[in-house]
Amino acid sequence: MENEIKEKKGFKGIGIWKFLNKIPAGTMFVPLVISAIICSICIACGLGTGVANEGETLWQYLGNPMKDLFGSTGQMLVIGLMLFCTGTMIKPHDFVEVFKRGIWIILARLAPAYILSCLIFVFCPNGFLGIDPVTLCVCVSSANAALYMGIIPPYADNSDRATFPIMLILSMPLLPFIVISCFGQSTTDAGIVGKVMQIVSLLLPFILGFILGNLDPKIREVFKGGNAILLPFLGFQFGSTINLAKAFSDGMLWVAAIVLILIYWAVTLIIPYIVDRFALKRPGYASVGSASLAGVALSIPAMFSAYTFNGVAYTDKVGNATLILAIVLLVTNILDPFFTKWTMNYYFKSHQGSKIGDPQRVFGADHPELLAAVYDENGNYRTHHHNHDLYKKIFHIKSHKGDVKENSNSDSINK
Repeated sequence: MENEIKEKKGFKGIGIWKFLNKIPAGTMFVPLVISAIICSICIACGLGTGVANEGETLWQYLGNPMKDLFGSTGQMLVIGLMLFCTGTMIKPHDFVEVFKRGIWIILARLAPAYILSCLIFVFCPNGFLGIDPVTLCVCVSSANAALYMGIIPPYADNSDRATFPIMLILSMPLLPFIVISCFGQSTTDAGIVGKVMQIVSLLLPFILGFILGNLDPKIREVFKGGNAILLPFLGFQFGSTINLAKAFSDGMLWVAAIVLILIYWAVTLIIPYIVDRFALKRPGYASVGSASLAGVALSIPAMFSAYTFNGVAYTDKVGNATLILAIVLLVTNILDPFFTKWTMNYYFKSHQGSKIGDPQRVFGADHPELLAAVYDENGNYRTHHHNHDLYKKIFHIKSHKGDVKENSNSDSINK
């Protein structure tokens, strides 16, 4: 009889997807790390070229479809698909909330970023601590909208999702290209038209998805899980741009990168978080979840290889700028999901959990003990409760149902 029951149960798998979802932004972060390790080893071993440290990534060596599916050449295709899927989920009234909330967070990070960049160009044109003004501007004005979409789903509403295309467009090369080019001289200015068309190309998938999703709700239903499918592939693609061997080989490069990371977080976290948390009265996950560098930022320094700044040709600085940005990309993309998690943890500790509109949807699957301890039977936040120790366990990877039962049993014994 026992054997029959075991046969009926069958093989339930090893829980890979469940594990990925227990790591902040794990469906993107874990593939990113795996891809970075694989590609770094292949480059160091001289794959495809026979020259050490000048090899191809595994995805380049294998060719298509692997090259575009897992390599950096397919990033914009996957981002376009994400824009389309996001567009199908958005309803017209969601844009009202975007202009009430999302746009202010974006402005709160971009305004200080470009003001700081202009000041550095004017008063420190040769840079400082190995950081040139171009690298600084590219860095502080960048936001990884794709990682943002990977981090926020447990907490987000449609207003947060509708912020994605705006954040993506404002983080593309056009704006930093315009600002930086004002302080340099080039032999050609034909690049601006191409960048404008790139913005148009980014808008079209979102607009098409928005139109189709609102014309037929069935289309919205079909594509609602599209971003979850695409995020692992985008993680592999971002990882393919990171060469860990180069990142760890130059000590002074790391000094410049660490200073730039601190500047980046100061610009992208302090004012945006204050606006998000206190002006907009939100938990703060949207501002913190967007504080990571976008992969496209690594391509921007090369756009200025034909420029001169303060009489100095920039072509010799492109390599170092790209490596510094790669380190910033690596560190911020790894840590930002954890910053977002800690932000939400602090949010509940500060007794503001009532602003989570649907706690059952957010925490029901992975943390049912949170609902019992922090929310009453009507889903309202308990302003007075006796489970403060539980907060230490709220966002841990393992479940703590047993601990909750032990606490409740001990309480009943004491009574």
